[in-house]
Amino acid sequence: MSSATMSLLMIGFLVLGIATGTSIAWVLGGVAVVSTLLFLDANFLFALVKTTLGMMNNWVLVAVPLFIFMAMILDKSEIIADLFETAYKWSGGMRGGLAAGAVIVGTIFAACTGITAAAIVTLGVIALPIMLKHNYRKDIALGSILAGGTLGQLIPPSVMILLYGGVTQVSIGAMFAGGIASGVILSAMYVVYILVRSQLDPTLCPALAPEERVSWGEKFASMKMLILPIMLITAVLGSIFSGAATPTEASAVGAFGALACAAVRKKLDWSVIKGSCLNTLKLCGMVAWIVLAGIYFSTVFNAIGGAELVRAALIMMPGGAMGALAVMLIVLFLLGMLVDVSAVVIIAGPIFGPIAAQLGFDPVWFGVLFMVLLQMGYISPPFGMSLFYLDSVAPRPTVTMADVYRSSWAFLAIQVVALVLFIAFPQTILWLPNLFFGA
Repeated sequence: MSSATMSLLMIGFLVLGIATGTSIAWVLGGVAVVSTLLFLDANFLFALVKTTLGMMNNWVLVAVPLFIFMAMILDKSEIIADLFETAYKWSGGMRGGLAAGAVIVGTIFAACTGITAAAIVTLGVIALPIMLKHNYRKDIALGSILAGGTLGQLIPPSVMILLYGGVTQVSIGAMFAGGIASGVILSAMYVVYILVRSQLDPTLCPALAPEERVSWGEKFASMKMLILPIMLITAVLGSIFSGAATPTEASAVGAFGALACAAVRKKLDWSVIKGSCLNTLKLCGMVAWIVLAGIYFSTVFNAIGGAELVRAALIMMPGGAMGALAVMLIVLFLLGMLVDVSAVVIIAGPIFGPIAAQLGFDPVWFGVLFMVLLQMGYISPPFGMSLFYLDSVAPRPTVTMADVYRSSWAFLAIQVVALVLFIAFPQTILWLPNLFFGA
């Protein structure tokens, strides 16, 4: 049987398994084992066991549970609620201020945790009812939470960037710097869109009534809520960019800093630590199974020659390097809607990353584009995971799933514009990595 036939059969098995609704970890692992027995020798299963041992020795992945634990502690510390209260006091007096504040809070929380679900769920519980109470239209209120909350996929300490760096050997520090540059640009574009549209349509996001606004003294007093998050972000990212710590070591700094933040806020007790540890264990267990199964799938796919076929097909695409890049980005966008993002990173990263380098694209630049596409897939109807996170906490019957879907389109359009900007001007992503890590 030819490599092309075996590769197509593997992809067909994968699509069929996903269509059944079976857990992605079981689908990836099952397809890998069945394909090994059908197309390779049963002894190749021992190679998969060795792969497991190799993954256990990947020190980059140690950072994943530590950053997840940091996110869980910060979530229990209710920092995001205080951040939104600060945004409420400063921005409530302008049209669209609360929605813009939700985006900014999502950006800051992303830089503290790198976890998307926590930001969207918490903002959905805290910010959404306040915006709806003040007559914000549903599409802008929901969309601002989706857009701001999902920046955790891109802005460090993004767990997906850690996984991508672990499987492609691209510098995680440089990827973090590129994620900051692109994430801040995206956040600024969201905020500008909200404020401009609010000025054009005064009924869209009305300003708070004068009697609901606070004094300048209260505004400046609320700024103290920013001190702990800024110190934590500076400690984690500053230690990486200064060269004082590797990303793995910085994750330990972040975990300790999160505990210190909770203690300062008097939110640290045994129940918080226990709950955070259990949630970290559950999430890490899920990620570990997906990563392991994804590595099995990639190993078998490479062994039957599938990766080489993909590389050859992409290199021969019409339009040369840009045509191949367009195909890879489209595939990533579709995968981001249909498959868990960690599985996409493990499957597509080792295949597309080397192809991009062979085509002459900067590995860090392509890796950040990879993350942007996953972020787009996360908020794209009908299967984007962020849509379901927000719907799970949306007030019923005021907000329906259809409302959540409709709210995503405008912000997806902004991301498309940003993606074109990043492709046309690579330095929008690369200037910060070049500043800290050299060209």
